[in-house]
Amino acid sequence: MMGAMSKRRKKARGNPQQPGGRAPRSRQRIPRPAPEEQSSPRILVYVLLGVAAVMGLYLHAYAMPQLTHFAQGLTMPDARAGGYSAEEIAALQEAMEDQAAGQLSFVHKTAGTIFPVAVFLAAWAALGLLARGRWRWLVLAAAAALAAVDITENVLIDQALGQVPPDPQLVGWASAFTTASWVLLALVGAAVVAVVGRDALAQRSGR
Repeated sequence: MMGAMSKRRKKARGNPQQPGGRAPRSRQRIPRPAPEEQSSPRILVYVLLGVAAVMGLYLHAYAMPQLTHFAQGLTMPDARAGGYSAEEIAALQEAMEDQAAGQLSFVHKTAGTIFPVAVFLAAWAALGLLARGRWRWLVLAAAAALAAVDITENVLIDQALGQVPPDPQLVGWASAFTTASWVLLALVGAAVVAVVGRDALAQRSGR
């Protein structure tokens, strides 16, 4: 009898909450990444802003001045925010070297197309991720209009430079689109800079 009771007592040993006397397993905690390691939507905003800035500098600070050098110092139509006339386009045609018009058309199809699209994407990211309110949709609409107007302007300028003599009506449309693109760029750029600057100040004050 004593031997049987000792065997029963041995079987009853262990944690009463765990059947079979097994020790409870400790739950492994998954380490969470630090706030600095977590992906931030601001990274996308800054990347797109950087692309837009680089393309803008290449287009208006490098490509257009270089083409002006091959046109006896005459400014390219894209850089004339106040517009231009058919007489000025005719003078540019006479001053431009043979390959200059082709180079300008190539710039329009590459950097001239990438730049307004990059501005639209940068505005979409900045206003969509860093701003609140219905007013941001107006700025996004202006950014979309900028992309459409700027790309259309490139086509009109190439067509005007390809006509001898240039069509005054066509030049008038190209001039209007050029002025509109600069106005839209100024408005969209000011709004994006204001949003990004306000967000940067808020981040500094929150630290």
